[in-house]
Parts: sequence; structure tokens; C-alpha cells
Amino acid sequence: MNRGNDKSAQSRRQLSAAQRLAAMKPLAPKYRFLISWDAPRKLLRFGCGYGQNALTICSNRKLEDAIWAEDSAAKLSPGCVQRFRANSPKIEGASLLARCQAFLHSYVHMRDERLYRLLAAWSIGTYVYPLFSHYGYLFLHSKFPRSGKTRVEEALSHLCFEATVPLNAPTVATIRETAAEGHTVILDTLERWRGKSPEAHSAAMELLDAGFRNGGTVAKMVSVGDGKWKKENFPVYAPYVLAAIDKGSLTDTALDRCFVIEMHRKSISIKKQKYNFDRCEQECGGLRDDLYRWALENAASLVAAYEGAELEAAVDALELNDRAADIWKPLLAVARVLGNAEAVWQPLTSLAVKMSRDPEAAERERTIAIARSLRKLANGTGAAVGITSEFVSHLLADGLEIPERDLHDMLTQWGFSQGSVRLEQGPRRAWEIQGAKLAEIEAENSGPQYPPFET
Repeated sequence: MNRGNDKSAQSRRQLSAAQRLAAMKPLAPKYRFLISWDAPRKLLRFGCGYGQNALTICSNRKLEDAIWAEDSAAKLSPGCVQRFRANSPKIEGASLLARCQAFLHSYVHMRDERLYRLLAAWSIGTYVYPLFSHYGYLFLHSKFPRSGKTRVEEALSHLCFEATVPLNAPTVATIRETAAEGHTVILDTLERWRGKSPEAHSAAMELLDAGFRNGGTVAKMVSVGDGKWKKENFPVYAPYVLAAIDKGSLTDTALDRCFVIEMHRKSISIKKQKYNFDRCEQECGGLRDDLYRWALENAASLVAAYEGAELEAAVDALELNDRAADIWKPLLAVARVLGNAEAVWQPLTSLAVKMSRDPEAAERERTIAIARSLRKLANGTGAAVGITSEFVSHLLADGLEIPERDLHDMLTQWGFSQGSVRLEQGPRRAWEIQGAKLAEIEAENSGPQYPPFET
């Protein structure tokens, strides 16, 4: 018999329902040593050390006792903590971003230069991800092997917050335990999951369904002794980097949570640094320290920017799909606080529109472009007259490609019709498209107007 439990039950029975209600307190979230965010107090905490010497440093510069296993230590160095507490000169955000981007540029090849900015901003965001309601995954895929996916993961394993080395499709249990500690989880060769078993792949996708959302958990049955088990929830919200040759290695639901980047083999004429673990670790040691300090120095400003109406309106103006808006917003908040915002903002927002534009918004934009281009033919006469193939050629010269059948259907939908018109070639069935009507179509398809993003 457990006398402690009996005493507790007896004490509980002596309290009235009202007294028990008054004594209720919120259930504390599962403890994370490596990183945590105290939202009511606006405090970011990082773990430092291990075993009996473990402690946490808070963004208010205070140290707190902590508990951490002796078999692993946080990457945060004591010297970094001391410099932060000593009020050393603050880390300059724009310079920090440039350093991260330069490190990535030296090791990996991207066809689109904006992707270096995305990877750098995402890496910086891993040091503050608990501040956000969502944090999107990086997913690298390619049509062919040896396209640089693993090299990107190797570089990020040194740069990102408490990142793992690239793990080759580990078990779901390994991912769950690693994410629960708060690490940046880097997973390679995801196509192997399907090869293991449908159950392993399904379980991995269920974890990824939860892991991009703050508060996301997965359940596990754990032993409590005497042959008894209980269900325990493990937090799996963390930054994840994923890589596979086959884009279909992820479900559509998981892909919606990702920044999807297609990798390509580089030409042998493009020279990059050869990867060396020890050299990269040495290169990134000081850079990681500055990333920790920048996060501690800017946590309160960052959450204010993230939750502010100005950023919300700026993200709305991009007309992204709903899930994309969730995962791009943290990176744009980071861009806002880094400083030199316009130089950071424009590449990221243009990339967001390219990668994640809402289909309806993209179609509206295409409609506006076609109507505007056809209006050029109506200048001076008030109407554009011609056959479908002539309009298609004009649009193509304006950089707009559309099949004749699609243009015919579009013009009909807009309320235009073909009639017998005398052209240079003689009488033909042709369109007579009024410029005023095209202007109305442009106005009808214009999205909501937002104030420009202040920098």
C-alpha cells in the first residue's frame, strides 16, 4: 500500500469542490532545457552546460539553475553567456545575416540567389522558433542524386540552433526524442522510410503533421512499473530539415508545411569549399555564439514585430495561401528585426510569392496582366479588333503565354463575343474588345490594398 497516495487522497476528500477549484493551477508545459519561451514574462531561455553545472541564461541576463543529462552538453558556450551578461556591444543584425549567408554560399550551390537569403533567415529563426505559432520545414529534393542536398544539410548542421548531424531516415522514436529536447532535427534520405514499412512512413508523416505547430505533440505509451503503462505526450515542435530524391517521399499535408527547394547538380566550373566537419565547426563556433546573443538581445522586439498589425498586413498583401502565410511570417518577422529591412525583405517576399502564392491570387494577377496587355491594342481607337491568334501573338510578345482555346474562353467569360468584322484580309469573324471594359476587368480583379511595409 502506498501511504503517500492514501494521505493525498484523504486530504483531497477533506476539501470542498470550491476549494479544489480555487487551488487549480495550469499544467506546466513539458520542461525543455535547450530552449524555452516564457510568453507572459517575454523571456527567452537557453540551456548551458550539463550535469551538475547545467544552468539557463534568460534574455533578462539572469542565470537560473537547471537539470540536464551528463551525457550531452548544450552548444552554447560559457564565454558567450559571460559576454551577454557583461553588456558587450550588441550584435548587428544585418551583418549577422550577411555572415550566415556568406558561410552558406561558400559551401552550397543554389541556382536562385534568393535561396541563400531564405536559408540564412531560416537558420537565424531556429534560435527563436518557440516565439512563433508555426515554424515551417526546409525540404530539399532533386530529380537526380548528388545534387547538393546533403551538403546543404551538413552546412546547416553547424549553423542552426543545437542541430543534429544529418540523420539517415531514423526511427520515429529517435526523431521524437530529439525533437522533444528542442534540437534542430536534420533528416536525410527520407525515401528509405517507405522502404522500411508503410507503418514507419505513416508514423513519420503523423509526427511531421504535428511538428511544425507550436504545442504540437505525439503520444507514446511509457512504463510506470509493475507491468503498468500510461500515455505520455511528447512535444515535437522544432525546426526540421528534410531531404529526399523523390518529392513524393512526403505526403501533400507535410509538403504544405515546407519550404520546398529543388536542388540541381552544379557545373564543375562552379567551385565551392570542400566540406570538412572540424573546419566547419570551427568556422561556425563564433557565429553560433553571436546567433545566441542576437536572439537573447532581440526576443522581445521580435515577438512584438511578429504579433504586430503592420507585419500581418504586409503578409496579407503577398496573397499567400493560408499555410504558406503561417510559415513565411516568422521569417519575415526575423527580417524585420535584423535591420536593413528592405534589402532583406524584397528577396524573401518575392521568393514567397514565387513559391507559395495562393492559386486564386495568381490567377487574378494573370487576368490583370492579360487585360492590361490587350488594352495596349485599344489605345487611340477605344477598341481592339482582331482574331484570337493575333491576340495570342501580341500577348506572347508581351511575355504572356496562353493557348488560343484558353484565351477564347477567357474573352467569352468576360462578356465579349465574335462578330463579322471587315479586316485587311477581308470579312472575318473577329473580336471587338473595348478598352473601357478591359479597364473594368483589371479593377475587378485587383486584390485588397494594404499600406506599404515600413522599413
